[in-house]
Amino acid sequence: MKALATLLCLLAILSFASCATGSKRPASLEDLFRQADKSGDGKVSKAEYENFMIVEMFKIYDQNGDGFISEKEFVADGGTVKAFRAINTSGDGRLSLEEALASQAIRDRLAAPFDEADVNHSGDVTFSEFKVARANSQAYVR
Repeated sequence: MKALATLLCLLAILSFASCATGSKRPASLEDLFRQADKSGDGKVSKAEYENFMIVEMFKIYDQNGDGFISEKEFVADGGTVKAFRAINTSGDGRLSLEEALASQAIRDRLAAPFDEADVNHSGDVTFSEFKVARANSQAYVR
């Protein structure tokens, strides 16, 4: 059930990623895929996917735009105090993007949706796999 909830959250982020960047129109699936595919090889590795999703989630959680996520911002968007404190390795009460990117706990939460999309278990998600995963997820969103 946690994997499903995480998947739904991630799909919402992918659907509305342009909101975090201030774009006036929603990003197309192709645009989102290209943004995640940092190497430009036409497929998204697990590391590329995780990094892309962490950056996008960070933008959403950082409600005041100061470059940090406070415990209050984290909890207000559905996180727990315990999870925040586990990720906030500096212990300063402000979660940095670097801490988020280094968090194995966050990467572990992102594993299930990636593995679901990687139908052929190649370790990469192609655009066609991404489209299929996106189409399959629509049933959950409705």
